[in-house]
Amino acid sequence: MMERQDVQIPIEQQPELSNDDKGLINKLDSARQRIRSGAQGVTKDDQQMIKIQRVPKIMLQKGNFEEYFAPRELAIGPLHSKTRRLRKKDLKHRLAAKFIADSDQTAETLLKEIKKNIPEIKQRFEKKVINNTSYDDDKLARMLFLDGCSVLQFIYSYVNDDLKGFEINSGQAAWIRHDLFLLENQIPFRVLIVLMNLSVHTMKLVKNIYRFIFMNIMAPVNYYSHRRHVRYLSRLGSNKLFIGNKEPVHLLDLLRSELLFEDGRDITAQGHAGKVQDPLFSDYRRSFRNVQDLRAVGIKLKPRYTSGLRSVSFSSRFFIFGRLKLPPLIVDDSTARKLLNLVAYEMCPDNYKTNYAVTSYLSFLDSLIDSEQDVKDLRSAHVLRNHLSSDAEVAQLFNTIGSHLVPHDTYFEVKNEIQRHYERRVVVWIAQFYKDHFRSPWTILALLAAATALIFTAIQAYYAVNPKK
Repeated sequence: MMERQDVQIPIEQQPELSNDDKGLINKLDSARQRIRSGAQGVTKDDQQMIKIQRVPKIMLQKGNFEEYFAPRELAIGPLHSKTRRLRKKDLKHRLAAKFIADSDQTAETLLKEIKKNIPEIKQRFEKKVINNTSYDDDKLARMLFLDGCSVLQFIYSYVNDDLKGFEINSGQAAWIRHDLFLLENQIPFRVLIVLMNLSVHTMKLVKNIYRFIFMNIMAPVNYYSHRRHVRYLSRLGSNKLFIGNKEPVHLLDLLRSELLFEDGRDITAQGHAGKVQDPLFSDYRRSFRNVQDLRAVGIKLKPRYTSGLRSVSFSSRFFIFGRLKLPPLIVDDSTARKLLNLVAYEMCPDNYKTNYAVTSYLSFLDSLIDSEQDVKDLRSAHVLRNHLSSDAEVAQLFNTIGSHLVPHDTYFEVKNEIQRHYERRVVVWIAQFYKDHFRSPWTILALLAAATALIFTAIQAYYAVNPKK
């Protein structure tokens, strides 16, 4: 038997770590500790809470959009409070004084209630918003008290057309109205709830908030004819006001919720429309490009008044004719500002549960619009209402916005249904025949006359060959 010999495997000498290597490892260890301690200190409510914050940088790097995110007339909240021309302290004092007088409360009582709730209210802001603006709790409470009273009184007076006593002309009122729906110009809705709860006119104030939202909804009046007209905030325990089971983050969030409402349900997290599809996967085989392509294969556009902004649907009749239903939209001077701020809100880093509903709707509209003729057809179908100077301006607006959107496709199933309809060649032939011969009463009459003449000619030819005996 051979004697067993131990085989020694040479061990490679490990390289020494440099100071830079050790510095990187220390930073990674520190980051791991921060993640661990942060996860332990974050509650479920904190994870679900969307903070008031600045517009994501990616939105500011595209398309010269900066002007759409900055207030023009009135600064609300801490982010633009340092801009002197937007402070409007005298105006805020007049509005707040009127609100306090009508609430049947003293300024001291209202301010104390805000201070009492400031620990909770402060959590509604991203930390660096408070830190970078150097607001301690007392200063923040005073600012939110004044801004909250001012906002509630402005909304009440605007809705009831009673702004004369505040020395606000119609142009200023219009800009303030738009400023209240900017992402960086928000205060927590909790502030408004605290103040409304203490007023003797709580439900009247609530009703006017909804009326104000509806005035800014960017949709025709009959869009709400079968929807909830005014769904009051209901009183729950501990003097809290909610909308359904969810408290809005701020006014912009409330506007978005109303835009997405459908048949008494908020469908933002339901159905296939809530699933985000990879845009490369959903668009790689898409043949149709715009409204003209859809019309060429017999697809008609129809408005859908009874549903929210996400309720895009497609149906095919007899496998020949198609119908694409879209929620109607009003396009005016304020539309771009509202839509871009809604898109920016969906793109906020902590808004991780969003389904990009507004972003997807704008992307879908952009896919249908290549030229002013597409806008004209959407107008004729009552899907768009153009309050701008021309259809070309609307086309440019959607193409500019659409080319800078982060792609998120919640309508991939609708697009797939359209594509299946589009690929049926018999559909193309029949649709073209229908377009050529049935597009007007005169072409229909001409076709009937030709068919009748052909039938009579055939009958005459038959009797000429086979005369009666």
